[in-house]
Amino acid sequence: MVITVICGILAALCTAYYIVIISYAGTSATFSLVWLFAAAMFAVAAAAAFIIKRRHITVPTGLKAAFGALLAAAVIFFAVVEGLIISGMNYKTESGLDYVIVLGAQVRGTRITKSLAKRLEKALWYLENNPETVAVVSGGQGTGEDISEAQAMRDYLVSKGISEDRIIMEDKSTNTGENIDFSMKLIEEDKKTDSPRIGIITNNFHVYRAVKICEGKGYGVNGIAAPSDGILFVNCMVREFFAVVKYKLSGAI
Repeated sequence: MVITVICGILAALCTAYYIVIISYAGTSATFSLVWLFAAAMFAVAAAAAFIIKRRHITVPTGLKAAFGALLAAAVIFFAVVEGLIISGMNYKTESGLDYVIVLGAQVRGTRITKSLAKRLEKALWYLENNPETVAVVSGGQGTGEDISEAQAMRDYLVSKGISEDRIIMEDKSTNTGENIDFSMKLIEEDKKTDSPRIGIITNNFHVYRAVKICEGKGYGVNGIAAPSDGILFVNCMVREFFAVVKYKLSGAI
C-alpha cells in the first residue's frame, strides 16, 4: 500500500507540474510532455502495486531484489549527474576577460524569452563592470523566430547602452556545439592578444555542459552562470540531465 500511495502522489505532482508549465510558458514549452509521461508511468506503477496487494500476488524475492537494485542504481546515477550540473552553477566568475560568449536561447518572433533575458541581464552586468570586454552574442534563427537570436541579443544590449563596437554577432549556429565553434572562429579573427581570456554566459543549469563542450574542443573558458526561471527550474534540471548524458555518450564532453 505504501508503494501505491507514493506512486499516486508522484503521478499527481507530475501532472500538476505539467499544468503549471503550460500555464506559465504555453503548450510548446520544451520538455513539458515528459511530465505527462512520468505521471502516466507512476499511475501505472500505483495501479500495479494496488492489484498485486489486493489479489495477494506473490512476487519472487529475486525479482524484487533485482528491481530494487536497478531502481537504486538509477537514482544514484541521476543524483551524480545532477551534482555535476549543480557544480557548474558555482564556477567563480573571473573579471577582466577579453571576450564573453553569450549563448542564445529561443526568441518568439522578435521578443526575448525569459530564459534569454536572464542571460542578457548577466551579460549586461558583466560588460558594465568590465568595460574592456567584448561580447560575442551567439545564436541563429530558428522556427518561430523572425530574427536571429544574436540579433535580438545585440539589440537588447545596445538599447541598454552597450556600444556596438563591443558586440560581435554570430548568427549561424543552431546548437551549443556550433555556438562555441562559430564564436571561437570570430574571436580568432578579432583577437588582439595571442591568448585571449574567454568567458561563456548561459543559464546556471547549462553552464557545466557548455564549459565541458568547450574543454572537449580544446578551449579553456570561464563559466559564468546567469539565473534561471524559478518556475521552470526543475523542468530545466531534468532536461539537462538527459542532455549531459547524450553529449557524454556522443563523446562531445
